[in-house]
Amino acid sequence: MNSLSLLDKLLTDSSIHIQALDKGLTNHNYLLTMGEETFVLRIPREDASHIVYRHHETLALEAIANSGIDVETLYYDEISGYKVTRYLANAKTFEEYHNPDAIKRCALLMKHFHSLHKKIGVRFDPIARYHSYKSKIQHPLYNLVPFENILNDIQKLSNEEILCHNDWVGGNILFDGEQTYLIDYEYAGDNDPLFDVMSFLSENAIHDENLRNIFYKYYFGEPNEAVFHQLTLWECFHNLLWCAWAMLMWQHRQEEIYQNIAAEKFNALCTTYQKLYKHK
Repeated sequence: MNSLSLLDKLLTDSSIHIQALDKGLTNHNYLLTMGEETFVLRIPREDASHIVYRHHETLALEAIANSGIDVETLYYDEISGYKVTRYLANAKTFEEYHNPDAIKRCALLMKHFHSLHKKIGVRFDPIARYHSYKSKIQHPLYNLVPFENILNDIQKLSNEEILCHNDWVGGNILFDGEQTYLIDYEYAGDNDPLFDVMSFLSENAIHDENLRNIFYKYYFGEPNEAVFHQLTLWECFHNLLWCAWAMLMWQHRQEEIYQNIAAEKFNALCTTYQKLYKHK
């Protein structure tokens, strides 16, 4: 069965059991059971086009094909954003997986991903994304302008850009037995790999230095002071970027979760900014 006939069957066969999954912010996700096979269907929410670039995802999926990093994709359509993947019944997200090796496994997964050294020819430009999000916010919950000199320091970084995922939230990381997967490449693009490192640490609220050092050990080996400084810059910038994103999402959807994310990111921004620039 080819991918198009599979999707047609999934969407028209009345015998298929459909169950909504309460996961994901950008998309609606459904569990589809067809006989003894189970799939996950991703359908983007109507306003998703404001924040993601589907063509970037297409290029990323092509670049990592056969790498074993993503779950098996059975159908993907760039125009609609519909995606069908094989369901992993025993998989756990980062939030659900409580084994002590979680951070080590994520560090090794990211190291594997970056070691592919892929480039897809389109950038995830963090500063341009920030300005894009901010320009669309009509009634901001927080004033981000006083923190924008972080942009100048980010612009000075010159690490080689490679394919990055750029959205290492816990729901995009799956543990299935001995396998660890990274899913949903809607924000993928060529970027500084240190952006990914801090995406994982900040999005999953890993602030404990001992836990961070576990990640650093398995990803870097021995990071130097220059790398630590760059990571601090990226941490501050992440809070700025995703605060703007959350305010934009709140404006579009008026859902409390985005208010909460904006507040969380703004508070973290104040803390990291003060730490970074307290002597300036």
